[in-house]
Amino acid sequence: MKKFLALLLTVLMLTACAAPAAQTDPTTVATEPAPTQPAEEAKVLKVLTLGHSLAVDAGHMLALVANAEGYEEMKIGTLYYSGCPLNKHVQFMTQDQPEYDLYISSTEYPHNPPKIMRDVTAKYALRFDYWDIIVMQGGVFEIGRDAAYTDGNIQKIQQFVEENTFNPTLYYGWHMAWAPPLDNTLRDMYPYDTNPYYTTYPEFNDDRTTLYNAITDCVENHILTDDSFKFMIPSGTAMENALSSYLEEADIHRDYVHASDFARVMVSYVWFCRLTGVEQLEEIKLSSVPSALFLSKEGSEDWVLTEAEKALMLEAVNNALANPLEMTQSQYTTTP
Repeated sequence: MKKFLALLLTVLMLTACAAPAAQTDPTTVATEPAPTQPAEEAKVLKVLTLGHSLAVDAGHMLALVANAEGYEEMKIGTLYYSGCPLNKHVQFMTQDQPEYDLYISSTEYPHNPPKIMRDVTAKYALRFDYWDIIVMQGGVFEIGRDAAYTDGNIQKIQQFVEENTFNPTLYYGWHMAWAPPLDNTLRDMYPYDTNPYYTTYPEFNDDRTTLYNAITDCVENHILTDDSFKFMIPSGTAMENALSSYLEEADIHRDYVHASDFARVMVSYVWFCRLTGVEQLEEIKLSSVPSALFLSKEGSEDWVLTEAEKALMLEAVNNALANPLEMTQSQYTTTP
């Protein structure tokens, strides 16, 4: 009897080993990603900014910076409408108006200017790729005014994003852009009067520092207290930090509101650190900028960053990361 039972047990074990497991059919296992997120691209960090020209400035050299810093898997999109305030985004989104340009760049081609698609809708941009992060920002001339943060437009935009994204787990960041220089000489370089959203700041006495303080107050009171935003990008503080050095307004602004090439690189470093979780940079690894990316520099040769430029940039970025809501005085106050 014992021999019979032992033989029976052996047969049962061999049969079990030979039979296929009922739950291991690879065609029934949900291991494939959604069609909108191919497996070979799933590791790429994809960031879309809903903004205007200051977002274009911030993203223009971001792929170049990320590549130089060894981060080779990033795609950057910028949904652009000139000076766009938050309520205008809501209008364009809810009415499905093709009023935007969509800028696309990536670390795959870091030395090339962003590609531009004209006359697209916000829905098209949101469904253009499997975006991981949506970065929002206020209009150029509303970011220092409380009303822009409290009228519900931020929440309306987020609702539209969530109704039209492919990625149910995306999250939000906020871009704290810089205060315009409010310098009449620079103002004359740009036809601001042709754009209804470009105006002056009489309530801030047309003073850049007063305006910067108003911007940081708004971000502190309305963005950092909003759990829907995972992080804030202190571009405006990096600009203020740089202005406390030997640099002048014209060194970091190419006109009444936009950034110079130096400032574009510097702000891109701030973005890179916030997007990738770098708390402090050890060095500026970017050695040169190809002439194809220039907007304010003259000439056809690449711009090779000097050690003095790298040192000032590193200081301004690290101080902005450490103290994002207040200017930190630069140690570089004498022109090298």
